[in-house]
Amino acid sequence: MINLVPNHIRLIIGSWLLFLALGLQAQESKDVTYIEPHYMAGKIVPNYIFSFPPTSLQQALAVDIGTIHADTSNPWAGYYNYPETGVSLFYSNLGENHIFGNQLAILPYITFKVLRKSKSPWHLKLALGASYFSTFYDSIENPRNKDIGSSFTWAFQTTLYKTIYHSDGMNLRLNASYSHASNGHTQLPNLGINSGLIGISAQFYKKQSEGYLTPSKIQTGKDWSPMLILLEKGIGFHEFGHRDFPVGGKKYPVHSTSVGVGKVLNQHHLIKAGLTHRYYDSFYDYITGNKDPEYIDQPQLNASALELYLGSEFYMGHISMDVYLGANVFKPFYKRFGELFKERTEIEYQLKRMFATRLGINLYLINTSKNPRNNLYIGPHIKANLDQADFTEVVVGYQYRIK
Repeated sequence: MINLVPNHIRLIIGSWLLFLALGLQAQESKDVTYIEPHYMAGKIVPNYIFSFPPTSLQQALAVDIGTIHADTSNPWAGYYNYPETGVSLFYSNLGENHIFGNQLAILPYITFKVLRKSKSPWHLKLALGASYFSTFYDSIENPRNKDIGSSFTWAFQTTLYKTIYHSDGMNLRLNASYSHASNGHTQLPNLGINSGLIGISAQFYKKQSEGYLTPSKIQTGKDWSPMLILLEKGIGFHEFGHRDFPVGGKKYPVHSTSVGVGKVLNQHHLIKAGLTHRYYDSFYDYITGNKDPEYIDQPQLNASALELYLGSEFYMGHISMDVYLGANVFKPFYKRFGELFKERTEIEYQLKRMFATRLGINLYLINTSKNPRNNLYIGPHIKANLDQADFTEVVVGYQYRIK
């Protein structure tokens, strides 16, 4: 099987950055460390109706190594109602070894309390990292696996927990998870693999920590900081094509430059808006290689895109969760792209032509709780045309706080 080494390296580095970012957060004396083994079972959810391979029961094991941020002097922990952060080591047998193989993943995560007023609150975990698959698509040896096109992929999981039994030093919890893996359009096919899992876990920590587990939530008003100037440069990679074809294409870079402004709510929640310019080498290569009459007069301009975005970052010390929604105001080549790779409906094509989404994690040089006037960050992101992956990128950014 042929695979892409640079893609592997990017995803490994991205996961390492996330791991490092979580490890950089200071653990105060009242923070509680824990270990939590899991067992889960479920099924792969087919993402196309016809000819999807039959699968048996999916089984998974995981170990979470984390921290309950219970120290009341930690400003961002109090703002987010004293969450849990850590790294999950995840293994899954997907239920059809010769097609989908086994999955190994490392997933940095954050877990929030929901319905806190209940006697036994629910918890919601969000995890983003990288996966390794032992088996992936091959036109000769494994043509039925159209979901995973490379051995290394992005991995995302969201899990809802409910404590069903508590004793000193241990919480027994039921959980339900949605698990997704995709290589971010860096190697086709890339339909992505989705699973629904239910399971049980046991969270173990020192008995002496019992008194620290339920600090009172800090009450915050709507305190807006001065304005921030935002600058960002990104380099991404993808293959030219739709989700499942053509296979084995060239890897093209995508260059992005963003400028924007933002406001920070209560020191820990950045609301931002701005403009992003993108340049697609794949679009330029197609225009010039095929002498496309509609675009050949200005190939560089037609290989570009302009995007207005509205985003949100959730600061947690040295890291942030970064999400945004963009609207394309200029992306001329997507008309030709839509003709080459037709969507199932006209509505789906129009929505993907108009809207962009992005999800990632940023690692900051200076702790954001210190309100630095100047700050730098780096982080891995996945960008999509609405819900279909477009490319995987690494960004470097600068933030300047106007006093």
